[in-house]
Amino acid sequence: MTIGDDSEASFSAILKDLLNRSATTCVLTMEHWDRLANEYSEDIFSEALYHMSRLVLPAPEARDTIQAILQHQDGLCQALGRNVSLVTAMCDYFMQVNPLLREPILVEVNLLRQREESAYKDELTGLFNRRSFNQEIPREMERFRRFGQPFTLLMLDLDHFKDFNDTYGHSAGDQVLRDVAQILNDTARLYDRAVRYGGEEFAVILPQATREEATGVAERIRSSMARHQIDFAGRKMPPVTVSIGLACFPTDALDMSTLVQRADQALYMAKVTRNSVRPFCDHQRNHTRYILSDPLPVRLSDAANKMYAVARDISFGGLLCETDMPVARASAIDLVLTDSVLGIRLPIRAQVSRVMSHGDTYQLGLSFQLPSVEDQKSLMALIEGRTEPVPYCFHPDQRPPTST
Repeated sequence: MTIGDDSEASFSAILKDLLNRSATTCVLTMEHWDRLANEYSEDIFSEALYHMSRLVLPAPEARDTIQAILQHQDGLCQALGRNVSLVTAMCDYFMQVNPLLREPILVEVNLLRQREESAYKDELTGLFNRRSFNQEIPREMERFRRFGQPFTLLMLDLDHFKDFNDTYGHSAGDQVLRDVAQILNDTARLYDRAVRYGGEEFAVILPQATREEATGVAERIRSSMARHQIDFAGRKMPPVTVSIGLACFPTDALDMSTLVQRADQALYMAKVTRNSVRPFCDHQRNHTRYILSDPLPVRLSDAANKMYAVARDISFGGLLCETDMPVARASAIDLVLTDSVLGIRLPIRAQVSRVMSHGDTYQLGLSFQLPSVEDQKSLMALIEGRTEPVPYCFHPDQRPPTST
């Protein structure tokens, strides 16, 4: 879902009740659906269609489709002189009126859910699997775009796990993996999602978690694992430690592949010492820098002057711009970022952190903070799709280890 976590449980309960009542009555109209959409979000239309048919449609198209199904249901009720369930009307609609379902089959909903759950769960650990991970990350990204809820990704890898398997056998290694899963489930919050990413590597998606909060969660996982006593076949196994890297959305990355890459790079850094936690860090700056594909006009003003500049790159903590007027280092600057196509006007209070002269032009490094979620959303919308991240390189003194 892409609605807020606080309302997700009640949303699901109301949706389930609505669909159950629709199965036996014809009285639920489009007005009922629109009231619920106004209370939660238009995602209710997409969610309802998915629950009933497993079709995935965007919210506007899903709304139009449900409206058409309700009209079809009303026609069937009048023609047959009896109640026709929403599911029955939907099946007839998708086969006869708008043939999106070519060969539908009847299946008990509990059986369907069991089979779907098995497709998204790892058989050994019971955690969610890579397929679920690939769906959940984009959902969290969309949640930020709609509601301004950031999230953090943890990537975890067991230390010296190959040596453990070689010494004690793969069955003992499987027990370690199950124990890790239990620790992740015990440590995670109700709405966190723990994933077996592959082999001895795990991931945890932490909705609404800042870098500091996520680091605290990661430290609890690391500490719990280091203290954990592994029991297998009546034997006490030596402890197995874990290294953890983390990256935050949107401050460290604006797309799924880069976010995973950043968390993985932080994990490599944690593997240098092992049994440690490392947030992603670019050694030259605090935030990932994005090069603008097209220069962005910026209006600047300080205590004495108003000027125009052109931004060359940008991050969630600052930007680099060019202007023809000198500005004193450490001075306060008011700047406005605009995008007429997107209708964005973002005023920011910044500080000049760097000044470089190039003939008649000056390069200014401006640093700022965006505590407002709405400002973060605006900045993300401004730079998304028109920038590309500067490739990250490992610090020369901190190369990743060659073995786990």
